Amino acid sequence: MDVNVELFTSEKSGRGLKAKRNLNPGSTVLSSEPYAYLLSKKQKGVYCDFCFKKQDGLLQCSGCKYMKYCNRNCQKMAWNEHHKAECPALKNVMPKRPPDFVILLGRLLWNMQQYSSAKLPEKNSILDLESNYNKLSQNQKEALMNFLVILHTFWSPKPLPPQVTDNKMLLELCARIKNNSFAICNEELQSDVGTGVYLNCSFINHSCEPNCVAEFNMRTLKIRAVKNITAGEEVLISYVDLFATSFERQRELMSIYHFQCTCHSCNAKTDDDQMMQDFDGKITESKLSSVKDMLSQMEELRKQCDYQKIKDLVEGCVKRKILPHENIYMAKVLDFGMDACIELGVLTQAFEFGSMALFSYKLYLHANHPMLGIQLMKLGKILLHEEKNQDAMQFLREAFKILTITHSPNSSVLTELQNLLGQCLAEMQN
Repeated sequence: MDVNVELFTSEKSGRGLKAKRNLNPGSTVLSSEPYAYLLSKKQKGVYCDFCFKKQDGLLQCSGCKYMKYCNRNCQKMAWNEHHKAECPALKNVMPKRPPDFVILLGRLLWNMQQYSSAKLPEKNSILDLESNYNKLSQNQKEALMNFLVILHTFWSPKPLPPQVTDNKMLLELCARIKNNSFAICNEELQSDVGTGVYLNCSFINHSCEPNCVAEFNMRTLKIRAVKNITAGEEVLISYVDLFATSFERQRELMSIYHFQCTCHSCNAKTDDDQMMQDFDGKITESKLSSVKDMLSQMEELRKQCDYQKIKDLVEGCVKRKILPHENIYMAKVLDFGMDACIELGVLTQAFEFGSMALFSYKLYLHANHPMLGIQLMKLGKILLHEEKNQDAMQFLREAFKILTITHSPNSSVLTELQNLLGQCLAEMQN
């Protein structure tokens, strides 16, 4: 499969990947291009539909008037890869647009039709992946069936690939995509850019105490070690946000992936009480519910770019001391406040909110978690703009220790961080 990993099967977790040799933190364990992928509808016009590069002035496809590319080369490569079949299908259903999942499914069917597994860069087939179709709820099965109804309008009159002979197999294929796709994030981990199916990486099992993280460089997926991994040890990533209680993680895992995590962190409910507690050490459901509602409100305000309103809400929360800084929901509120203040240019207050949230990050995330590194980098950048160079250097160096492990040397995040360190050093020498 790869120089670093091999496929194995265990009674506990089925198929997985284990290391063939010792791997150090910062090692690239596995690198993969997507078998099929799609830019999210909400990111249209922001990122290139082919390479996922963020760019202004994207070129619109003259046929479907839906896909947009950063240059003619990307447009040509997309045409040869999948858009030749996709463009007339999109054009035929105009002005309607199929759901993202249906377009992704169409691309996957096109790939299955065009290429035998021997021609693929990864020898595993999409049909080798676990579907868990029988574990889906009736509502989930009906949702997949609705996608198929739309697909038959969108895909017709193209024949299905020979590997998919009937609707039952097509439903199983849909379930495989749902069960094994990756949310493609931007390098700053702030937003989902799209969805991709990565065949070899889909065999990596979950743990809430992972030894690896997923890094996306545009649409390329790299699995990077964040701990020492010995030869024969299983390679593990987290499928869910670890800045959450074991109950919330388990609920998401069961809802999407249909299994229960049995890692030590989940079994021991590590940090759960502290993550949720109020000032008196108790958990107040009514207060948590109101804070969750406020977070949803802030998300909508962010979409509307109403940063002043977000700042006002966060200021009110801090002033009223609604929850302690150890509470993860308070940390999420503070993060909204930091980002809003950065947009408004109120940097002193941005640092105040961000450093409060950092307290929780350091409490609950492992030492080499990319979210922790990104937060430290943001705070260092704020201090640099505030001309507090000694403090900025401390934060930036701490971020560098983490992000050189979680990100590739050529990533935009590390490039920016190195520039910030250079700028800070130059300022200190003046």
